[in-house]
Amino acid sequence: MKNMIRLFTALTFAAVSFAACDKDKADYNVTPDPGKENIGFLALGGMQASVMVDTENIATPTQNSTRAGAPDIDTFTVTITDAKGVAVQSFLYGERPAAPIELPGGVYKLTLKSGDMAGADWDAPVYGASTDVVITRKQTTTVEDIVCKLTNIKVTVGCSADLADQIDIEKTSMKVTLAPNSLTFAGTETRAGYFTPTAEKNTLHLELSCRYKGQDSNIDMTADIPNVKACQWRKINVVIQHSSDGTANIGVTCDTWAYDEEIVFDTATYMCEEIIADEDELPTIVGEDYDLSQVFTLTDDMFNEDGAFLKAIPVVITAKAPLARLTVEAASDNPDFVNQYTAMIPLSEDLCHPTVAKGVLQMMGYPLSALGQTSVRLRFGLQAVLMHDCPGTHTYKITAVDEAGRSSSATLTVSVGGASNAPRIEWIGHTLGVPYTVADDLECKIRVTAPEGIAGFTVDIISDVLTPSILAGVGISSHLDLVNPGEYKDKIEGLGFPTGDAVYGKTLIDENTLGISSTFMGLLQITGKGVNEFRMTVTDAAGQSVVGRIILEVK
Repeated sequence: MKNMIRLFTALTFAAVSFAACDKDKADYNVTPDPGKENIGFLALGGMQASVMVDTENIATPTQNSTRAGAPDIDTFTVTITDAKGVAVQSFLYGERPAAPIELPGGVYKLTLKSGDMAGADWDAPVYGASTDVVITRKQTTTVEDIVCKLTNIKVTVGCSADLADQIDIEKTSMKVTLAPNSLTFAGTETRAGYFTPTAEKNTLHLELSCRYKGQDSNIDMTADIPNVKACQWRKINVVIQHSSDGTANIGVTCDTWAYDEEIVFDTATYMCEEIIADEDELPTIVGEDYDLSQVFTLTDDMFNEDGAFLKAIPVVITAKAPLARLTVEAASDNPDFVNQYTAMIPLSEDLCHPTVAKGVLQMMGYPLSALGQTSVRLRFGLQAVLMHDCPGTHTYKITAVDEAGRSSSATLTVSVGGASNAPRIEWIGHTLGVPYTVADDLECKIRVTAPEGIAGFTVDIISDVLTPSILAGVGISSHLDLVNPGEYKDKIEGLGFPTGDAVYGKTLIDENTLGISSTFMGLLQITGKGVNEFRMTVTDAAGQSVVGRIILEVK
């Protein structure tokens, strides 16, 4: 009963809370007309906005108070979108209406932003903030303070003084890529680059080219900086790394500033790996008796009556120098495969430094230790039964790095059952079937592709926390039909799922349309500890089906 009360309270009284400064405007004490049915009111006249610039909170500008270089908040665009993602109101912050805005009851998202992000551009910061608001019939919801923060990623590149004395700065550059976009920083570049994040956690790929003074050839090197997020400033510095034996290597350090109410400063060091231009010296990764670049299709006639695999799927790695790393990164669009695979071995495993027992490696067809070897054979045929029992597309990205730092990658793709045009469900940035802990920054955006057109789309909620009585209390059931939603149409769309004609016959429903809303994610946290599974079943017009499971755990 307490959970029910808390749940209804959250639905009725969702609020926003951020710190900002006073803004003297007109009288906002306007009394709305309460006589209209299913109409609520959103009061924005007294909303006070500020923007976090270089970790300093710059308040709403007034006639007598501005800061050079600070964005003018009055020019920010305010957009109100409904549960379907349709914009119902849009205006400049400085021109927001004084009177409360009339809106039908429901869940809305209020967004405030300074502009649109380019994929990558110079000196192009974009600031913004968003929050969900719940409009209740005949009630007034007030949005008070909101803080806008950097929504793209800031990157600057510099060079340490000791290295700058040794290299030709005019022939030094660093290309920074956040796929698919990149910017090239010249050695004398002082501007900041801004990148649009493509996921919650992103990887910056660095390609450094420099030349020592008096030399005729360039040194080309690479490095990756993982776990880069929006609202961060990555200050990359090229340095000389001195070791205890007196040798020196070129590397990069990365200072991380997070724009937030609390200033967070972090420093990490990344060693560059030299790019070897001679491909004959690189490790080779090939399929034995088959073309690794082509999809390997498993068919029923490859198994005998007892289910044993009659063929082989070997991959051979050969290196000029002993191997230092050999990683296998497995992935699949079938969550059952992921669950069974990870029950035995991590999805990403370095076979030069394995973390599992030798018996597991042997069972999976992996070498007991690839460290120091110059020739290694991976026998993926030993996993054929597992793959065959989990229809779908399974991939294994193989990366070999030798002791000289030379690296090669290749991917084995195995298709099992179903046509290539079968439906597919993806959880952007995450793996279906794997439990994730519900947190404020956990996003649940889903992409569904169905080349033959969607004929059916259902969602089953399996939870020991979201009981039938709680679900009924918020107007939904444990089984939801998106194509034929019936009485649950509005509630389903409030969860973040489209319905009806927005689903039926579609060949693509992208992540901007489909997902579990942040409001409902918040409600999961209120209901208490437990595991909540959202099992999606998509069937196309050809009768092909796929199942995808989102598992959200509240701890």
